[in-house]
Amino acid sequence: MKISTKGRYGLRTLMDIALHQGKGPVNLNDIAQRQGISAKYLWQIVNLLKTAGFVRGTRGPKGGYVLLRPTADITLLDVLQTLEGPFSLVECVDDPEVCQRSGVCVAHSIWEEVSQAIRAALQKITLAEILRRHHSADSAHHFVI
Repeated sequence: MKISTKGRYGLRTLMDIALHQGKGPVNLNDIAQRQGISAKYLWQIVNLLKTAGFVRGTRGPKGGYVLLRPTADITLLDVLQTLEGPFSLVECVDDPEVCQRSGVCVAHSIWEEVSQAIRAALQKITLAEILRRHHSADSAHHFVI
């Protein structure tokens, strides 16, 4: 199990928007520059976040992106599932039909239990909590995920 750049950059993007939207919509190029992410790649990620209802974009010279939900209502699980897809250790946990043994397999129940524990842990971590941790860290450091 590995979280790709899409998941990591998506979370960094939401953090950046949350930190800067107090001054108005946050420009995609500004996010890309601050986070060291290609604007072209970031545009793809933002479109997924927009489709999922995390952000809203506005056009024009003062356009950009703002969060649509409070940071306390955005969980790490929501973000990762939006950008990475279903979050399970093995395919048969989400789709038992892919393995003819899933109904009688002891390992299946273990993978399911561990996957549920990971999802529960990710569900508890909100964007608000991540931002709280960012603010309590040394402000000279950029957030890196």
